[in-house]
Amino acid sequence: MSLEIIKKISEIGTKIVKEASEKVKGSAEKVNEVEYNPDDRLESNDEPSEKSGKKKEYDPDDRLESNDEPSEKSGEKVEYDPDDRLESNDEPSDKSSEKVECAPDDRLESNDEPSDKSGEKEECTPDDELRNETDNEDNELTEDEINEKQRSAIKEAIERIKNGEKLTNEELGNLGEMMMDQYYISKGYKPLNKNRVTSLDDKKGGFKTGIDGVYEKTNPDGTKSYVIADAKYNTSQLSETNDGKQMSDNWIDKRLDDAVGKEKADEIRDSAEDNPDSVKHEVYHIDPNVDENGNMHTDTQEVDSEGNKVGDKTIVEYFDKEGNRIVPSSEE
Repeated sequence: MSLEIIKKISEIGTKIVKEASEKVKGSAEKVNEVEYNPDDRLESNDEPSEKSGKKKEYDPDDRLESNDEPSEKSGEKVEYDPDDRLESNDEPSDKSSEKVECAPDDRLESNDEPSDKSGEKEECTPDDELRNETDNEDNELTEDEINEKQRSAIKEAIERIKNGEKLTNEELGNLGEMMMDQYYISKGYKPLNKNRVTSLDDKKGGFKTGIDGVYEKTNPDGTKSYVIADAKYNTSQLSETNDGKQMSDNWIDKRLDDAVGKEKADEIRDSAEDNPDSVKHEVYHIDPNVDENGNMHTDTQEVDSEGNKVGDKTIVEYFDKEGNRIVPSSEE
């Protein structure tokens, strides 16, 4: 074989080796170009690679099982979920943001009228809750116990007034209702109001119903007489409302069911229809100005169907500086 042929064969071999080497190198580069596909999911039993550069994000739908404990090594921060409710035995925080609602009529001053927008609810303080508990306790008292509490509160209030202390409108309203109860009881009437006031800071009675007092008396012939009354202090007057003037027939009719219950209210309505004289409307007025004997007095005055005071005032009782009740000779 000539030298020229051997040289030619060597060149061909070198070329083949070079081409083969370039093909191997190209295949390796293609392998290196394969990227991680995030859609490639781990199988249920696979463990993520420790060298994985991909970070797993927290999925809020991944819930802990009831007995699972969060990993101490977890870098994920668990945020408070407002839907996490207290269990049945948990106690709410003393700083609870929940507010107790109450009817707006619980806030009335002694001479105010319930708002026609009473569908709106206003918030109460914890003191209102305590007063509601006191109301429930008072509902369990006997008539004698209620009367004793009223008489005690009346004496205390009159002593404070005589000593120059100024009572709030709420306290004056409650004083009027209690004094009015005791006056009509002394005349043989029975209070019918479902919630009778028993203290100066009470939240019952006219504050909730609008009507301060409804009273019933059984006459010797078996018939019944009724008095629907409103207590006023000093210069306070009957006011105009969207239901007509205070203590008018329409104003009373709108509030009578709440004051004494539907059944008793219908009895009073029937009695007024059969005999208008059997149901009277009156204002019970407290005059705090003392006379020459150092006594204050109360008086009553009739009110007509339109809510207007008619006739003369009649002084019905006096109270000395200790709060003792003195009955005028004309009333004995």
